[in-house]
Amino acid sequence: MGSWRNRPKHISELKADIPYVVAIDESGSPSLKYLQKKLSSNTEDNCELNDIHFNVTACLMETSHFIESQDMVMGIKNKFWSEGCANYKKGDKKRVCFHSTEIRRRTNAFNFDSLDKHKTFINELGKVMSDMNVKLFSSHINKLELIKQYSTPYNPYELSLTFIFERLSYEIGKKKAVIVLESRGKKEDKVLLKHIVKMIDQGTRFINKSKFSFIEGVYFNGKWEEKSNNLKSYWILEMADLYCYPLFKFGKLNEKDQTFQCCEEKIICYPDYIGKGFKKFPYNKKTP
Repeated sequence: MGSWRNRPKHISELKADIPYVVAIDESGSPSLKYLQKKLSSNTEDNCELNDIHFNVTACLMETSHFIESQDMVMGIKNKFWSEGCANYKKGDKKRVCFHSTEIRRRTNAFNFDSLDKHKTFINELGKVMSDMNVKLFSSHINKLELIKQYSTPYNPYELSLTFIFERLSYEIGKKKAVIVLESRGKKEDKVLLKHIVKMIDQGTRFINKSKFSFIEGVYFNGKWEEKSNNLKSYWILEMADLYCYPLFKFGKLNEKDQTFQCCEEKIICYPDYIGKGFKKFPYNKKTP
């Protein structure tokens, strides 16, 4: 197997013969420490919902759609920003990077000079999300319930990746795919890579290791490509970020907002995606 198994590495280009690419991002924090402290002091009722919920979403794309999808992303960037770039902190010129938090808070590149322009951008971005040819796989964890149910709870990110990779194995089958996750730091990336390699080598409780032979490589990329002086970004990770937040919000509040409606039909097994394309812990048959 390739050297990607040994330590977290980034990827700059995809091989032409790889049929699929999977981009993975998260919303919320996978850490359990804060909630464990709250439980030990019997103050868990004071927790914010954002502290309780955690979501990981995978965006599966056939590489045959890669160029057209890239053109869609660059089309909207070039329309709203000169050369698709903007000045970030300290005046550094960078490729505009779609980041859900910044878009919602209207910060950095998304601090438009008028509310009307912001609304126009949101509408056009929603159309890109709706038109893009992808399939979504999502895992949503209620961390408070996880802690209550297990004396030694699973790592929420690892548990989510297990759910998602199991479902990916059904969808991809015997074809090949490259997995790209957003880098969260050397230590964190190393932990996730170790978990993924263990799945590949040993399988899971429900899936034999042979089913994970579709994984051609696992990589961890930042938001921008440093070799390009940040004038290029990893747009497929940006799309994973954009799809992840409305799914996080859906899992947290059971609300289907406008952005969720842009991507709902892309969730694998739609319309019966609960427990399949959208896997939630703990699982409730009555409500997602």
